[in-house]
Amino acid sequence: MTVRIRPAMLIFSLLLASFSGLAAASSGEPNAAETAAAEEASLTTEASAKATSHLHQVQVQGVSTMARDRKTLEQIFKAQSLFQKHHKLAPQASLNYRVYARKYPDDLQRADLGLVGAQGRTPVPLDEQHRFKADPAWAALDQDSEVRSKLADGRVTWRADIRTPGWPDGERRLGDLRLQCKVGFGSGLARTDQGFVRLLFKVFNAFEDQCDKPDWSPSNFADRPIFSVTLVHGERRLRLNQRNLHGLFDEQGEDYDWGFLLRDRMFRLPLGDLSWPDETRVVFEYMDGPDPSASLGLQDSKHRFAELARALTPGVSGEADIRALMGKIKFKVLRFEDGMQIWRCWQLAAEPTAGAGAAGLTELAGLVGPGGIAGLSGAKGIEDAAQAKAALAAVAASAAKAAKVSPMSSERGTELVLLLNADGLLKKFAFTERR
Repeated sequence: MTVRIRPAMLIFSLLLASFSGLAAASSGEPNAAETAAAEEASLTTEASAKATSHLHQVQVQGVSTMARDRKTLEQIFKAQSLFQKHHKLAPQASLNYRVYARKYPDDLQRADLGLVGAQGRTPVPLDEQHRFKADPAWAALDQDSEVRSKLADGRVTWRADIRTPGWPDGERRLGDLRLQCKVGFGSGLARTDQGFVRLLFKVFNAFEDQCDKPDWSPSNFADRPIFSVTLVHGERRLRLNQRNLHGLFDEQGEDYDWGFLLRDRMFRLPLGDLSWPDETRVVFEYMDGPDPSASLGLQDSKHRFAELARALTPGVSGEADIRALMGKIKFKVLRFEDGMQIWRCWQLAAEPTAGAGAAGLTELAGLVGPGGIAGLSGAKGIEDAAQAKAALAAVAASAAKAAKVSPMSSERGTELVLLLNADGLLKKFAFTERR
């Protein structure tokens, strides 16, 4: 797998690690990783034992001490400004803010959100979707005032929520999510970083512009736990690679604190891939939804993952049966708080360089003649040498295009994803082969 590292983000990561260590040392308080290690020691030990015996990786939840549900009026009105600036992405949509429970579902009923500042505390009521709108009168208040809940910090979090009216349940409009990204991350509402960390993100311009990258996307949360996400526009369809769900895009995602009740809703989209217009439908298949239709190409594929999938029966195949069928196939397991499991098998496609540009190589050989490439330095003439050089460049470009790994949502390879319920019984699966 080819991993591309942006220099600015690499520098930022190194600086962040250094300053985080200094901050923890000076305060005498444990950092997030230390806290996670202390509170999850027994779980980690058990997970490691299972990983060793079954040759797969188990994702481990972390616990963060960062402030999550405290957002200032300055951030809220920055979000309002960005919403107006980029409103053409979703001209019929409105801006709301949605509260999510991170650890316990009942926290949404007990969040008791309020605006707190020098003026005192004013309740902020939520609608049936746990959303609220910014009151224009807040503009006259101290912009350091905070909207926050009465619960312990980290129990809830919230983000911008932008939706065009009329879209069916289980679908989102891509333009809405593009605007939602710019508003949430450009204002800082969707981030928990404070102080120097926030300053670093500003210096490296890592907020709003990250929503425009075709090979990277900040996280989103679906309304319910998701099994798959598919982009649909006209006859064009693309089922997202599973690693764009549940935090798996991040190679060390198991070390991050996604929130116990949010990880099964988390997904990333190719927001910066403009070949998908704003009217593209983002269609969710939920974990608790009906079984999908048969995977495309499953019956015709000769891949070992397809052979495995054809031997599986939802509602019948159990964990022991699946392990026996898998044999030496390596897979990654992701377990959620409700007992559901995602098993993922992935094999990156071989680079198709061997046959790419074969015709171009033949043409090149004809141009340079029996003397071969070495003949270019002989008496073939400037014109022939120029033609050969152009042909060689064309071959290189053709091979590079054929070997290129496309943006995150369409990475070439073969994938089998299994969903097991809390009893270890196969609920559904999806097979995808991207050549």
